[in-house]
Amino acid sequence: MTIAVLAPARAPLRRRLEAALAALVPDLPVVTLDPELPPFSPCSVGGAGVSVGGVGLGAGDTVFVHGVGYEDPVLPPAEPDCDWSLWQAGAVIRQQRYSHLYSLLSRAEAVDGLRLYNPVSVLLRSFSRFDPLDRLGAVGFQVPPLLVTNDPDAATAFLATHTPALWRPVTGGAAWQLCQDRQRRHLVGTDRPPVLLAGVAQGPLLRAYVFDGQVVLTLMMAAPSREGLERFERFGVVTTADHIPGAERAGAAAAALRLRWGVLTYVATNAGPVFYDVDPDPVLTDLPPAIARFLIDALACGLAGHPLPAPPADLTGDREVLLLRRMLAIQFDIEATKYAPDRAGE
Repeated sequence: MTIAVLAPARAPLRRRLEAALAALVPDLPVVTLDPELPPFSPCSVGGAGVSVGGVGLGAGDTVFVHGVGYEDPVLPPAEPDCDWSLWQAGAVIRQQRYSHLYSLLSRAEAVDGLRLYNPVSVLLRSFSRFDPLDRLGAVGFQVPPLLVTNDPDAATAFLATHTPALWRPVTGGAAWQLCQDRQRRHLVGTDRPPVLLAGVAQGPLLRAYVFDGQVVLTLMMAAPSREGLERFERFGVVTTADHIPGAERAGAAAAALRLRWGVLTYVATNAGPVFYDVDPDPVLTDLPPAIARFLIDALACGLAGHPLPAPPADLTGDREVLLLRRMLAIQFDIEATKYAPDRAGE
């Protein structure tokens, strides 16, 4: 069995996952592949599998995909080393490279016995954060009331029915934030991208990390706070002894989405989980060090075919912050301005 880690060379998760796999099974064949597909990278497609960068991948092999993002077909990435006052062909070359990569991954998805974490179809369907929630709701899982819109009248009607409400961008990684009249006026307009609005479910906010339908780790998250000593988010492990209603539903929800690896964010209500986000490519390395280390080791176990470890009950921690914590006051002050009383005509 070969394990291929397809991730950008700059990604911290790639380096740490390689080290975890090497420590777990020293003689396990592990190869790393660059999704940028450097010039002259040999690739081929055959009946038994695919070859990427000269590495053949077929039945019995495993491919872990990380950091392979959707490429906007119109807007070029903001490359800092380009003079954008001059014509550039780099964006076209990049689009063609990604088109080729997605073709390879799509073909790999059709190979019997090749394990993909995650298939490219899952990555594409999760580009819109609304889509997986909509599909979960359609098959019986609880999701909040949702609306994707850039129509001010539709947003006003939604907020009149659902108060308080939340908003977030429709794509990318982001936190849900309160949506009040001020946010509606500044964010929603027919000349702006749509936003995703949601109603608020009552209960603690949890993150469930899932591997092949099995919940690896559930974390309860406390928001950043400036009370006492300033801090970022705080995480604690949720165990069966905490009696969270329906916590096992996260694994079933991931399976319903064909999500072999990822994190589902939900609010734990008395009636069970209400899902708010599905991320098929979690970064992990921004979590508190001990939690990140456990998840990367657990991911290595799963990819290598070993039993998934149980998390220690005392696994907890704050996210790392600046050496001078008082400097975080600037971020708290900026956050507070979002909900300050609005001025007339603003």
